[in-house]
Amino acid sequence: MELPFANGRFVASYHKLNYQEVIDDFQNAKQIRILTYNISKNVLSDALLDALKNSRAHVEIITNIPNRMERYYNTPTGESMRKNARTNIHTYIQKLNPDSFPNEFHVFFNTDNHAKIIGTENIVYIGSANFSNESSDHIEAGVLVTDKEFIKKLYTVFFDGVKAKSLSYEDEFFSAFRLMTLRFREKFEAHCRRILDTLYADYDGKKVFNPDEAELSLDNMDELRCDLDELHYLVFAAEDAYDEEDTEYNEELAELIEGLNSLSIEWLISMISEDGPLWEMLRCDQERYALDQLQSEYAFEADEEHLDEYAEIAVNDAYNAYTDLCNAFETESDDFLKEIEKIVVVLKEAEAFSAKWKPKKTAVGLDNT
Repeated sequence: MELPFANGRFVASYHKLNYQEVIDDFQNAKQIRILTYNISKNVLSDALLDALKNSRAHVEIITNIPNRMERYYNTPTGESMRKNARTNIHTYIQKLNPDSFPNEFHVFFNTDNHAKIIGTENIVYIGSANFSNESSDHIEAGVLVTDKEFIKKLYTVFFDGVKAKSLSYEDEFFSAFRLMTLRFREKFEAHCRRILDTLYADYDGKKVFNPDEAELSLDNMDELRCDLDELHYLVFAAEDAYDEEDTEYNEELAELIEGLNSLSIEWLISMISEDGPLWEMLRCDQERYALDQLQSEYAFEADEEHLDEYAEIAVNDAYNAYTDLCNAFETESDDFLKEIEKIVVVLKEAEAFSAKWKPKKTAVGLDNT
């Protein structure tokens, strides 16, 4: 494969990182691509991985696993090689856990790789140095390229080609379901807290609807409605995560899907959508309602002499209208809270399920020891 480029220069180093300019660009980058033979095995300190943690870029890293062999023999030497491989595999999986990184972080393993590419969308290093702290201890040589058209082709033609032949850190569909579960759990816990804090009061250990505390906004309802709409997709993600070979996993997943399908999403949406009881209650502005009454219903009676009298009547009308709306929601308020809390419970069950099965869905086939 040949990909010509411009705007590049040869670099060589000893006792420093050969690609420091790329590291310096991590803070500005939207994407980071790393193809390496190895990473540092030191589990206590890793300046390069820390640099990735401090970036907000979309990161994809492909690494080999040194000392991992296709087969191991039942000899003292073979057992020693098996032990070294197992240690390295465990270390790499631990250090490259996507949950340890705040950004969008994707890891792949390719046990045939010996190439070294470290880059952003702005600058890329191609050379002899691995993405390891120890690479600064050796004489390393390579090129730094700032040709953005070349960089784009390098990633789409070569890097993505290697990635397609690599093993993902997690099963793709399981990972999508797990990450979606975590995102929804955080969102609905926040919705639940807001609803409890602003719509309900605690009486003798029971949450009771309290209109005096109703400080939710229509914007809050719009946000909740959007999240309820999107929650449907979690069922599809769960169905995609079935495993053709694992019966126990599938049985637990089926129970989880049953729990997701039991959620009263459409009913909740009807409660908070336009013309729904909670939406109507929150929309009611008593001051504006009273003013409208005064200017429309009592416009002729509320002359200067009787203005105060009818203003009071209009305020009472507004209060009664709001009370009626509160009463309409109150008949559904216990069920509303119960269904919101049920969503949180089911999402926590989904999170526990994904946590339980994640180790078995991590780098499936990588540990051949």
